[in-house]
Amino acid sequence: MENFEELYTLETECFGGSWTREMLRSELENPLTVLVCECLDERIAAFAFGRVVVDEAELFQIGTLPEYRGRGLAKSLLERIHGEMRNRGAAVCFLEVRSCNNAAIALYEKSGYERISMRRNYYPDDDAVVMRKFLV
Repeated sequence: MENFEELYTLETECFGGSWTREMLRSELENPLTVLVCECLDERIAAFAFGRVVVDEAELFQIGTLPEYRGRGLAKSLLERIHGEMRNRGAAVCFLEVRSCNNAAIALYEKSGYERISMRRNYYPDDDAVVMRKFLV
């Protein structure tokens, strides 16, 4: 991937490097991975990626650089990645989100996700809300 370093920098800025460089590179080289980016001002301003296995998808991350937040990029990226996942045969998409991330949870619910369970202590400092959206 030609913009890998830029994407890795964005992931680190948005998520504190929750994926190591090697983990991210390996995931992006996986043929099951779906990646969508939004470029503004000649740089990657936002990204979303996940994976499709048979008829199920999982959204791993969606992030927007702070200076581009509030422009609807995350909503647009969700629509685009859901379309790509559907095109690859996914009927449903799952994700985990920090239970304290109210803004993300609100975005996901507005996009049609529903809360289906909670994973206690999923993150070192928080629980995870597991969410699901049917794509068909």
